[in-house]
Amino acid sequence: MAWPDNLLEEIVEKTPRAGYDEGTKGDFSYMEFVSKLERTILEWLKSVPHLPSTVRKWLGDNAWWIAIIGAVLSGIATLALLGSLFASLSTLASPFISYYASATFVGLMIANAAVGLVFMALECVLMAMAVAPLKEKQKKGWVLLFIAWLLGILYTVVGAILTLNPLSIIGNLIFGAIWVGITAYFLFEIHGEFAHVERSKGVKAKKA
Repeated sequence: MAWPDNLLEEIVEKTPRAGYDEGTKGDFSYMEFVSKLERTILEWLKSVPHLPSTVRKWLGDNAWWIAIIGAVLSGIATLALLGSLFASLSTLASPFISYYASATFVGLMIANAAVGLVFMALECVLMAMAVAPLKEKQKKGWVLLFIAWLLGILYTVVGAILTLNPLSIIGNLIFGAIWVGITAYFLFEIHGEFAHVERSKGVKAKKA
């Protein structure tokens, strides 16, 4: 089914509680914040050029295996950061640390690895949790991707600050802003593929 050209405008009008199960509205206090933020970003993106409806539909239909790839990559990054953390800890405990690096420098490396480990692990879990609902075209899957995207923004900012280098902070924030813009565009382009279609296993979606 092809989505109408004014779909995004219709979604903006119906988004405040779109896709959230009635039985779980009060279970998570942060969901109201997520919903308001979702609506705000939809408003910002109303006037940008949109992808063809066939491309949006393809991305929506295949978002689940893209999420699998994201989960695998995040898992690999988590393991790499875990190895880096243990290596830094062993270096900090070494009696020869002053010959190679200061304790402050190694401590900063540990902080970076620890923060990255937490964010990557959370992103891996969120991506993995999103696979099944994305495959079923449920709004929950999109919301999980949205939360992972928000965590990515936070990690970009925190990671930039932890460099403690003004040039690195500015550079990381600039490239981070570009990443945020690109990923936000594609994430919200497929929003309409999930916002008004509630599907559960074994139940066919109603066609308009």
